[in-house]
Amino acid sequence: MNPLDRLLDIESRLNAGTISVDQACAELFTTGPKPWHTPWWKAQRRERIASACATCGSANPLVLQHTWQPVSWREALRQVGPPNWDWWKERHPLPNLNNPTRPLANRPVCPQCGSIRVRPRKRTNDWVCQAGQGGAQHERHADFTFPEPRIELRPDTMAIRRQKRAITLEYGRLSGARWDAWLQSPEGAENRLKALRLCIEDSKRYLSFSDTKTLCRSCAAREDHRHIRRSERDAVARKEAELLWPEFDSLERFVDGSDAEGI
Repeated sequence: MNPLDRLLDIESRLNAGTISVDQACAELFTTGPKPWHTPWWKAQRRERIASACATCGSANPLVLQHTWQPVSWREALRQVGPPNWDWWKERHPLPNLNNPTRPLANRPVCPQCGSIRVRPRKRTNDWVCQAGQGGAQHERHADFTFPEPRIELRPDTMAIRRQKRAITLEYGRLSGARWDAWLQSPEGAENRLKALRLCIEDSKRYLSFSDTKTLCRSCAAREDHRHIRRSERDAVARKEAELLWPEFDSLERFVDGSDAEGI
């Protein structure tokens, strides 16, 4: 069975309900040879390839160039809908984990400048303020030694780190639970069915060889480069990524520890 007949057979069994979406995806994407590895594909290529490059006219080693590519499974899942994953996330937001209460602890500080960069000295039986002794120019002061520090409530840095790690783990757990709920939901099944039908339609167009032309290898390489760099799908992906930058930026600030009030 050639790849096009095999694709039509999968579509007919899917429409008849004799196979599930997961079974159809397994047959379409994982089992069986790739279409371009079959004798049928080589025969189609021999029938359609011309004797000269359509761009430069040379008769160097020629290839049959596809000028259009079918949508990938991941792109199809995003394109179809609603329902899709973005639609599901809007209706099932995660709990707000921002602005937790910062843990405090009693810490020794310098009685002169209030810096926590103080340490005891056993030999002289006193304390020294490292900021006042050797810190930045604006931090230094004369009385950097003192008999006893002042005790104040200050943010507990170790507890804050543990708190951030716990929040990160909780965020991952909630995100994973939401993703699992999406996969098990009727809306997720509907999304996968729509995406599979889109992939089948695109694959039928691809296997029809309607979007092909003969090129030499140099021209084909240049067209591939332009396709990768300038395709409409890449533009859509960049636009989607720009919409997610605020979320990524917030997560980066949290991981770096620059957002003490962040998640």
